[in-house]
Amino acid sequence: MTHSAPRLSALLVMLGLMGCLAGAQSQSELPVDRTATFKTIIAHRNAIPAAKPVAETPGEGEALIPGFSGSPYTVGATITPTSTVPEAEEHIAVDPNNFNHLIAMISDFSKNGGFNTSKFAFSTNNGASWAEKFVPLSGGFPATADNHIWQANSDPTVAIDKKGNVFLANLYLEADNLGNVTNDGYYVCSATLASGPIFKQSGCHPVRTSLKASLNLEDKPWLAVDNSSSTFAGTVYASWTHFTATSDMIFFSRSTNHGVTWSKAIQISPASQNGAVQGSQVAVGPAGVVYVAYEVFLATGQGQHLIAKSTNGGVSFGTPVALTPAFNNLSFSSTYRDNSFPALAVSPVAGKAFIYDVYTDQPGASSRTAFVRSKTAGSLTFTSPISANDSTKGQRLMPAVAVDTKGVVHISWFDTRRSGTSTDHLDIFATYTKNNGGSFAPNARVTSTQIAAGGAGFIGDYSGIASGPDSTNSLAHPVWTNGGVGGTTNGQMQTATLTVP
Repeated sequence: MTHSAPRLSALLVMLGLMGCLAGAQSQSELPVDRTATFKTIIAHRNAIPAAKPVAETPGEGEALIPGFSGSPYTVGATITPTSTVPEAEEHIAVDPNNFNHLIAMISDFSKNGGFNTSKFAFSTNNGASWAEKFVPLSGGFPATADNHIWQANSDPTVAIDKKGNVFLANLYLEADNLGNVTNDGYYVCSATLASGPIFKQSGCHPVRTSLKASLNLEDKPWLAVDNSSSTFAGTVYASWTHFTATSDMIFFSRSTNHGVTWSKAIQISPASQNGAVQGSQVAVGPAGVVYVAYEVFLATGQGQHLIAKSTNGGVSFGTPVALTPAFNNLSFSSTYRDNSFPALAVSPVAGKAFIYDVYTDQPGASSRTAFVRSKTAGSLTFTSPISANDSTKGQRLMPAVAVDTKGVVHISWFDTRRSGTSTDHLDIFATYTKNNGGSFAPNARVTSTQIAAGGAGFIGDYSGIASGPDSTNSLAHPVWTNGGVGGTTNGQMQTATLTVP
């Protein structure tokens, strides 16, 4: 069936600031569509929703095509860090002090009759081998420092700071007997690398939570740490979508004690966009500047990415500005859901804090992997999108982006170019740019065997990639699922090491 983002059945209405900080409405702000936003939480594999059809939107014009030159990545062997199935929706981070250390996390539906329970894997040898474990459990179920036992997790993200702290960010969920979420919380578990890392229930603290049934829900969390040399170094930042009974908005919080306590949430998206936003990501530049990007759903049926900036360690943010032009959300035919949320990264190179947004949209019959960057380091003016994919065959979705300490930008995504008209079989493709998108390397096929979605309704809402050079080369580590959840195949986390020649 043809589809894009699932739509809520009720018309969402505007709310005020509700005591939270938000930027003023820009005069150039476009009208929004409050019927287009949607929750992405999945507590149980039987609760995966069916995709809903929507009408195709007009083409937005051809993308600018950069040059593709040089040599593609050298692709290492495919590694499977986990041993249980089914799994989907993954993220990965690298230790900024030792690029051999990697941590990855994925939603795993193997426990308790199919409840979603996040599993992490850790590598000390550049991804050659991994040790796996579930998040802290009590009686087989996720447990947190407030002594609450939850039925499920969702939406895992990970980070490592320069002081040797490791962070696992998740939604913690309770659900009814149909798998519908009744209440949830955004929690971050922390441990030290020196400990193993070994995560404990006592180390899983709430960013924001509801311990009993509530009409308010937290969704789509993202996490970043400040690994700069600024006065804000070591601060942990969280962004997410906060849903009320009738609306939603982008929230933000910060922790200055390694995730033990969190500041009161502030609102990033302006009140004029309430009920029409989703999919935020947070990133930090080399001078400690914090950026939050998200998608707003427009009244035209299109989407647009906006970005807000903080120069005081996340205490306050400026008014969000346009990061991209309006674009067509993904609308190709598939059994699994998809989205056009931002994948955000900032270069860690001092004095070269360029901002990068990578996303997939639908300019025509085939979708593209679009690449946008700031025109100057740290500025909030951006280039027109260009395509990072060197083939227009098939469809693209769920990109990830990372920038290493040499300034090389690494991008990976799911791609159906080798599958004819079918979207049930996919590969991971990847490219890099050494010159800020002036040219890209030819796309490299990363997967050694095609991903078979198996008619699944869920293969995730995002993927991940981490980067870090060894003594000689720029390296990247994408992660993906090799199947689906809710179909005839059982997805499992996979990764490979990519080397820039």
